[in-house]
Parts: sequence; C-alpha cells; structure tokens
Amino acid sequence: NFSDANKFIGISSPTLSWSDALTYCRTHYTDLASSLNSSDQNMLGQMWNKQSDSWFGVHRAMDIWRWSDGTNALNIPWYPGQPDNYFGNENCAVVYDGYFYDEQCTKLHNFFCQT
Repeated sequence: NFSDANKFIGISSPTLSWSDALTYCRTHYTDLASSLNSSDQNMLGQMWNKQSDSWFGVHRAMDIWRWSDGTNALNIPWYPGQPDNYFGNENCAVVYDGYFYDEQCTKLHNFFCQT
C-alpha cells in the first residue's frame, strides 16, 4: 500500500472485484478514487510504476460512464480505442500507466481508494 499527495492510496492486497473494492474503500477510506484532474492523471502515471492495472471509481450505468458517487464522469483519459466493451460486459474501468481501459467488473485487480 502507498499514498500520494494525501488524495489516493493504492491497495495491492487483496485484489478484489470492482464492487468489492468499492465496499473496501468505503469501509476503510472514503470511496474508490474518482474525480480526476490533469495533475491526478500525471500522478497516476507515476504511481503505476508501483502498482499494476487497478480499479478506479468509474463504471458504466445505462450506457453512461459515472463516478462511484453517481455523477457523470467527463474527460476520462481513455487509452486510444477505449472503451471498447470487448466482451459486451466491460462496465468498469481500470487505470494502467495513466490511461483508462474498460474491464469486466468481476475481474480481480489492485485498486485506488480516495482518502
């Protein structure tokens, strides 16, 4: 586990599904990490060196990407070609090397909590 700028903390153990990571973050911190700005994106790119692809507080509900608090997620730094909904059920997002990728919510990943 590590933190940066008292905003995010990376959790590398246990690896969890998106919904279990959401519960973990809400129980132990505030929420899954959300509300990204440009300086956060740069910081996440640097943090990725310490933690592989990780859940972030973004999910698709009724074809709209939303933060875990329910607000619309705008200006997400998707990797080119993402989101692609490859399996038809990629409704959550992981961050990898500073970019976002859609992913099946049941997969197990590290995650970022908001502090």
